[in-house]
Amino acid sequence: MSTLQQLREGMDRALEGLQAGWRALTQRAASAVTRFLPGEAPVDDDGRSLMSTSPGWGVLAAEVREEEEEICVRLEVPGMEADQLDIQVLDRILVVSGERRVAREERRGRYHVTERAYGRFERALPLPTEVDESRALADYRNGVLTVRIPKHPRVSSRRIPVRGG
Repeated sequence: MSTLQQLREGMDRALEGLQAGWRALTQRAASAVTRFLPGEAPVDDDGRSLMSTSPGWGVLAAEVREEEEEICVRLEVPGMEADQLDIQVLDRILVVSGERRVAREERRGRYHVTERAYGRFERALPLPTEVDESRALADYRNGVLTVRIPKHPRVSSRRIPVRGG
């Protein structure tokens, strides 16, 4: 095999690995990417709305952990207040929605970089088992929403003793 052919095969393997890694990254990140729909926003000094220059999406990273008695969901939702979040359980899906509003402390000047997403959003997280949403508890601290939802009673496992004869 010639050196040139070895180089080509090596490059082909490297590209295949790169493509596989990129596919894995986009698949894992796709569920965390959340679309933000425009709402009302203040106008900048040059007449542009901050909404028009901000991205229409943001990353709301989540963890869904199953424990013995409950499901624990943690969702990063920075820049919100607890009363701006709406939480529902619909058919084994936890739905968190809200609206991140633009808060400007300074009325002068203009933005040169806008990477924060603003507007209405909704994030749907599949739950691994049936839950009793009537006993769910939610806590919001330091930009992280934690929702603890007890498993439905008929889902909990029970050890069945075996009698000997």
